[in-house]
Amino acid sequence: MIIKDSSYSLLQQITLALVRFLAGWHLFYQGLGKLRETDWSAKGYLSSASGWFGTSFQQIADWPAVLNLIDFLVVWGLLLTGFLLMIGLFSRSAATIGFVLVFLFFLAAPPVPVMGFIISGPEGFEFLVNKTLIEALLLLVIAVFPAGQVTGLDILISNWREKRQSIFSP
Repeated sequence: MIIKDSSYSLLQQITLALVRFLAGWHLFYQGLGKLRETDWSAKGYLSSASGWFGTSFQQIADWPAVLNLIDFLVVWGLLLTGFLLMIGLFSRSAATIGFVLVFLFFLAAPPVPVMGFIISGPEGFEFLVNKTLIEALLLLVIAVFPAGQVTGLDILISNWREKRQSIFSP
């Protein structure tokens, strides 16, 4: 469970593993819910996009072929990314892909003022920062720290690479 030659304390390592697992669980469950919903589509989300890139996202909703691809990528991107984060396999890549996916969700509906007024939503009052942006940044943190090296299958890959290098190095 402990990273070899780590400068991270045991508490830091446990926290990192817990954050990685919980972020993975959230992404996986979001994907699973969308997969189980037979008529789910990103069309509603994209059609109601707002903010800086709102019109770009709205235009995507009008192209059925592109929308079908987006629906597939969202569902399977969430499922695969979440699963890989939960088991700690390819954690950096999974967290990076998860970051891009969730950050795109944020860009489609950022909490920006409408006509100069801050509008309250179900989560309360938000201005420029919301839980979607926070989750995206959390995934970025997971991507830049060795989160898979703590109770993850990335440990096996790391050990395999070390053994392989020692065999082939002079």
